[in-house]
Amino acid sequence: MKRLLLLAAVSLCACALRDARITAAAACTSNRQCDPTDVCFLGQCRRGSANLALVAAEVRPPNDSQLAQLQQGSIDLRKTVLQDFALQPPISVAGQVVREQESGPPTGVAAVIVFTDRLPPIPDRVTRVMARSDALGNYSARLPAGSWDVQVQQVQPPELYPPHYGSPLSGTPGPATTVVNLTLPKRSSLIQINGTLSSDGGGPLSGARVSASDVSGAALSAPAISVDGGFSLLLPAGTQQYYLHVGPTDLDGGVPANDPMPSYDDLAPFNTTSPPVVVTLTAPAILQGRVVDATDAGIAGAHVYARTYNTPLWSLQRATTADATGAYSLALRAGPYVVEAAPSSAPDAPGVSPELLVQVSAPSTTQNLMCPPKARAFGLVVKPDGSAAGAGIQITATRLPDRLLTTRTAWVGSDAAHPGATDAAGLYHLIGDSGAYRVEVVPPVETGLPRKLVQLDLSLAGGVETVLPIIQISPPLEVVGTVHGAAPGARDAPVPGTTVDFFAPDASGLLTIFLGTGLTDAQGRYKAILPDVAHPGAL
Repeated sequence: MKRLLLLAAVSLCACALRDARITAAAACTSNRQCDPTDVCFLGQCRRGSANLALVAAEVRPPNDSQLAQLQQGSIDLRKTVLQDFALQPPISVAGQVVREQESGPPTGVAAVIVFTDRLPPIPDRVTRVMARSDALGNYSARLPAGSWDVQVQQVQPPELYPPHYGSPLSGTPGPATTVVNLTLPKRSSLIQINGTLSSDGGGPLSGARVSASDVSGAALSAPAISVDGGFSLLLPAGTQQYYLHVGPTDLDGGVPANDPMPSYDDLAPFNTTSPPVVVTLTAPAILQGRVVDATDAGIAGAHVYARTYNTPLWSLQRATTADATGAYSLALRAGPYVVEAAPSSAPDAPGVSPELLVQVSAPSTTQNLMCPPKARAFGLVVKPDGSAAGAGIQITATRLPDRLLTTRTAWVGSDAAHPGATDAAGLYHLIGDSGAYRVEVVPPVETGLPRKLVQLDLSLAGGVETVLPIIQISPPLEVVGTVHGAAPGARDAPVPGTTVDFFAPDASGLLTIFLGTGLTDAQGRYKAILPDVAHPGAL
């Protein structure tokens, strides 16, 4: 019955949107045969977008190319969909890394040099290039044209020297190599700070990782490991204030296993003339219990996660796996935690448990975790004109992160034999944990339709398969153009095999989402199909 209702909705949608069907572009041999605002490309008149406004592009030549990649922002597709890109050779940078000595000339050192794009056109796709110097300090690197921040960290030093930040580097492509020599300060110019760490009861805390940063989070020291509670850090000359970061030496909560080390971020700030720092931990505690399904049967192999909740000075996150009976045990420290269990993501396994707020007390606290059945739903994909999208539409559904789980995917498919795709009527089924999902719809290339991103909520309904909102693919917009460039010593020419990716800001405006891609042919020409909507990043 639900399926019939969906198909009826498609019929109504197709009638209502009949006038919105995509019309074929007019044939042409020159721009004069097109409307004044259109351009002629590959025999077709192409107009600007109706809704899609500013986008950004990342253009990557083949790996064996002598040309550098390019990022370009603020591309207004309303003016024209013809977007040509010119690639340039990279900037050649070489030099030597040396450290000043207390007496005598500077000596070359082995170091890691990291170049970071200062003004990336795509803010969340920052380009970083890493180079290593040899034992004498000699290094070389190739960078795209632009402005770069430079950070140097000596490797395998006799002491834990802080990172060194060189002067910003700007350059343009050319045959000459830009020489950038980097001089690290001598040991006596650095500021040494000392501190002590203690565990519950006042005893010294060994094996903790300690580092310092400035107010922006940039590293001011190399990390040190506490020994018998004591630690020592070297900071750059002129440092007046610093923030301390104290935590485990690994991601598993530190050592020993029954007394995990929390993370302390942005402690203080401290002045370099302050007394030694003292950090005291709360008491060790055990969180234990069973992971069970709706019938109270233990779930073997379920992952259990715990993370501190509303503890302003410290944080601790640990995970474990339930045994064959569903029993689990986590070594934590006394405090409030959010706890969640996650069985296998297989469609026939139970779903994740609800997030529970648990006050863990020493010496131990017991908390069972119940995992309900997975939620089930089905939905429909339609074309821009409202007609059924048909078979072969690829669908992926990724659960949005909660406070403990990063991402989990749901099972999607038309039936068991056809996972990940719609059937001939555009129908699909979804089985997964309850929660909000980012659903990505990718039509086959031959359809000429763009990708579609939506957010759907999947909820439990007492074992009943629920109906999801209809997903309507956006009208397509073909962005076209050529990519060309001139390698050193060569004439300007098309660049085949280049990938052209387009991005748009997401709803927050802080991140970008991938809209579509094109690959250049032997003549350097590409075609990318994007969704012609005003806000493609709004889920």
